[in-house]
Amino acid sequence: MSDLRLHSFSGSHREIGLQQGQAVREIIQQALEQIPEFELIKLMKPRLLPTSFFLALAKRKATKLLRKDIYEFYPRQALRLEGIAEGAEIDMKTAFFLQSMELLIGKPSFHVPACTSLWFSSQRASSKEPIVAKNFDYLNLLAPGNLTCKTEATERYRTLGCTMAPLPGMLDGMNEHGLTVTYNLAVSTDQPKCHAPLSMALQEMLETCKDTEEAVKFITQAKQGGHDALLLVADAEGNARTVEITSVHSATSEPIDGQLINTNHFHTKEMQRYEIPHNAVYSGKVPEGLWGLRIHESSEQRLNRAQELLKGKVKINESKIVSTLRDHGKDDTPSMLTICRHDKNYASTLRSMIFYPKTKTMKVLYGNPCQNEYEEFRF
Repeated sequence: MSDLRLHSFSGSHREIGLQQGQAVREIIQQALEQIPEFELIKLMKPRLLPTSFFLALAKRKATKLLRKDIYEFYPRQALRLEGIAEGAEIDMKTAFFLQSMELLIGKPSFHVPACTSLWFSSQRASSKEPIVAKNFDYLNLLAPGNLTCKTEATERYRTLGCTMAPLPGMLDGMNEHGLTVTYNLAVSTDQPKCHAPLSMALQEMLETCKDTEEAVKFITQAKQGGHDALLLVADAEGNARTVEITSVHSATSEPIDGQLINTNHFHTKEMQRYEIPHNAVYSGKVPEGLWGLRIHESSEQRLNRAQELLKGKVKINESKIVSTLRDHGKDDTPSMLTICRHDKNYASTLRSMIFYPKTKTMKVLYGNPCQNEYEEFRF
């Protein structure tokens, strides 16, 4: 598990990338050494193909797939990626390959989509300000890549949030105006027409948008081909929406009773038509423990449990939010299906975050929330 600290990067996008690359060089270099042993790589690689040859082909394919779209639609983030590559002492083919992992992880062949996001209005919160919270569930092998950073790009809004070491894009964070976003994976049948990672679009959104209305307009029109997702978008004035999005389609939904709860399956009728059926199961070449599990089983159980825990609560305080993020179900048995996810073999909760958009404050912990305490950061 990586050490929790706030990294601060400033200057042009390339300078920010260079600073980031230098800060995480050791993490990226270690990850590259371990990649041949990643179960994801073993699942993707044809059995008789040498790993070194497979990785060379994968880097070439990732570069061909991503380069044009990233430079065309997100030129500033492309410059940041160049800086990361220079600072981490890797070539651009390797940098593009690391970006492509965002597109691959979360596909139903490789990962049980997970993450739980919550939002409460100022009327529901005892603090009388809106609150956003998120458990970020991901592959255990990527735990050392946790990165919490503050960026101040020239003539852009400052951002504060969490991502992974090789990425220029944001996964969960806010900007200096209090605009906040969380990013939960979803699974659809749509095929991307653009392959720029969604995290780059989210970083661009935070650097250029002030509130929920601007952000929803931006992200639903953005060119991107990362994961299908449920995005929770909220601002300092208490406006919030869920954006259900694929590379081709999108729909939004409003809060109900002053709260939003997102896991990993769509709620709108518009998007459910593009979703993998809820009775679909993992089968074939998948990691140990996933075969036969329904693709949406974890998502449905976590949503139902969160709704149960938060039902009828007139006022929500941080203590209640933390206990929800630490929850292990009615029988208090940690598993890959609980809000605080435990799965020693494959994927767990890698970090947990609580955002206060009005006061521009973020609380973060690395690892399972049931075992760690939050640290506070702010602009």
